[in-house]
Amino acid sequence: MPDLVMREILNNLDFVSICKLRRVCHAFRDFIDCVKPDNNLNSIDLQVEADKIVGRVRVQKSSPSLLSKPVKFDYKEKGDRCVVRSGGRKDIFPKNFVDMCIDDFLWCALTWNGGSQNTFHVKHQKSVLGELCVTKKSLFDKNDKPVLQTAGKFVVPAFDKVFDGLMEILESRDRLLQVESLKMSVHGQEQLMQLLTHVDLNVLKSLQVFRLLETKSISDHGEDNSQFVLDLEILKDCKNLEHLRVTRFSISSPFRMFTHIPNLTVNMQTVYCEDVIRFKNTMENSDINAHSEIRFGQFPDKFRFLEAIGLAQDGGGIVFPSKLSLTYWPASKSLNFSWKHTS
Repeated sequence: MPDLVMREILNNLDFVSICKLRRVCHAFRDFIDCVKPDNNLNSIDLQVEADKIVGRVRVQKSSPSLLSKPVKFDYKEKGDRCVVRSGGRKDIFPKNFVDMCIDDFLWCALTWNGGSQNTFHVKHQKSVLGELCVTKKSLFDKNDKPVLQTAGKFVVPAFDKVFDGLMEILESRDRLLQVESLKMSVHGQEQLMQLLTHVDLNVLKSLQVFRLLETKSISDHGEDNSQFVLDLEILKDCKNLEHLRVTRFSISSPFRMFTHIPNLTVNMQTVYCEDVIRFKNTMENSDINAHSEIRFGQFPDKFRFLEAIGLAQDGGGIVFPSKLSLTYWPASKSLNFSWKHTS
């Protein structure tokens, strides 16, 4: 079949259909990988289990405001083979389920051209990905207690293999990954920095980071995570960042680096009065209806802060004229900011 005809066919197929076509034979695979058709992906969500990867994507339609319904699929381990399920179809391949997911899906999703015909120098540009989520899937029972996954198997080794595959893909690209929302499980500082050095931080609007654990409780309240420390200085110039959530890590960076971000869920080693007031002003001047929780290990001038805003030292709340509400929880060493709704 002439290349021109094949290119036209690819231009009229959605991402999932092209992935299926790519599996037919090596000739199709090589041609598609060479052409790198526009995948029009808006979001990628991968949740890793001990013996399965569950995925979901959304595709951008012709109008910027229109998205397709989520397309769901999974890669399931079956002995030394992999069962791929998507759209009611089931295929079996003689391959490890993680390797199959990386080669069959993730490589295509992050390397195919996402350029627009209306963009200059399409060859050297990528459309901005709305969301990339690669996390460990946690399972809980009806009492919110963690449930062990497949007997004799562990999630962390499988996730580490997915992460290594993701990094290999990002390192092979000739440009930074442009994504607005990034949600990732990591072991710690090294993995997070390895990831963020391949991301265009000027585009990033939301970053959620979770510490990778084999099993965990549904909430981290009451946990002592002070020994698991992240230095997030790399984010100091992320002027477009509107949402930062860091779970089961303690942040050693100065809080003033994050006071321009209106939606925060963080556990800081140390905070100071001046910086917390600056953050309060950011929330009051923001058009984002956010809820923020600032936990801290040390607050050297806490009483100065409480006196400055007129808040009781024994716990309590205050509503500012802007309708921004602040609650101080001394037992858990946390400050909760939210907007007070009026009827």
